[in-house]
Amino acid sequence: MSKQGAVLATKKSARRVLVGATTVGVDLGDQWSHYCILDEDGEITEEGRFRTSESGVAKRFEDMDHARVAMEAGTHSIWISEQLKEYGHEVIVANVTELHAISRNDSKSDRTDAEKLARYARLDPRILRPITHRTVEQQQALTMIRARDVLVRLRTAVVNAARGLAKPCGYRLPASSTRSFPARCAGLLSEGLAAALEPLFAQIAHMNAQIKLYDRAILKLATVTYPETQALTQVHGVGPLTAVTYVLTLGSKERFERSRDVGCYLGLRPKRSQSGDRDPQLRITKAGNEYLRRLLTECANFILGRFGKDSSLRRWGLHLAERGGRNARKKAIVAVARKLAVLLHRLWVTDQPYVPLHEAQAA
Repeated sequence: MSKQGAVLATKKSARRVLVGATTVGVDLGDQWSHYCILDEDGEITEEGRFRTSESGVAKRFEDMDHARVAMEAGTHSIWISEQLKEYGHEVIVANVTELHAISRNDSKSDRTDAEKLARYARLDPRILRPITHRTVEQQQALTMIRARDVLVRLRTAVVNAARGLAKPCGYRLPASSTRSFPARCAGLLSEGLAAALEPLFAQIAHMNAQIKLYDRAILKLATVTYPETQALTQVHGVGPLTAVTYVLTLGSKERFERSRDVGCYLGLRPKRSQSGDRDPQLRITKAGNEYLRRLLTECANFILGRFGKDSSLRRWGLHLAERGGRNARKKAIVAVARKLAVLLHRLWVTDQPYVPLHEAQAA
């Protein structure tokens, strides 16, 4: 047999082993999850459901022989996938937002979704666009950051509500930071209006204290638990919050072979709808993690602002903004955010000192 024939035979043999294994499709639900098991010939051997709990997963899959298990990405997929891996199963977490065949059809049900997941995983898992989950420990740390974001948004809503309630009474509350807002506004209102808004001011002050506690905990995460974030905070405008969120969201620096892929992963790449000679300029995809994308955009806005330090990234962004055109400043901020995402990953991978004016230094 020739060398090429031997390689083809090996690939066919590997594919037979891959397809011949037992495949399970799981459609996760909040209370109950449905599953479908296919044998080596693609025939359904068992269908059913189990409780979406640790004991329910153990009861159905702990004593099961090695199988390939495909499931949807969702609220419970992180801990269930880790539990199944402990039992020795191969787990594929499908990105269903890009799999329209599952999420959009006329006969959608939990049972049919589980069967389709199993069949796709049996033939070619790449159809499912598999995603890589972060660990449970990373998810717990990220929950702290997201909880802080909830408090920040609630505080903003309460501040805006207080301003709106004061205007009909003839008072316009002054511009102020949220930390000094309650103390600064309390003495400017009439006695009746101050009594009405006092509970709101008290809530703002309480949330300020809670957010400060979160900030201390996040700083500890950056310095103790995830010291690799120190390489990211070298960039002026990137603080511990953005650095920790970046590391936890990506999960691992080996996740991407090329740093430029991070911009696409976070939805900072423009959409494309090219056909023939038509290739219009579209908005960004906005895929991936919305919160991290918002943090990177805020960092880019700071870098291009009056407090941003001189750097190659700042010069490049200002050059884009000066080109004029509609919404030139906004487009420049998004472009800088995308380039910042790539830069942070490169600093994380190489662990090299950040040189703000690397182009000038190279010249």
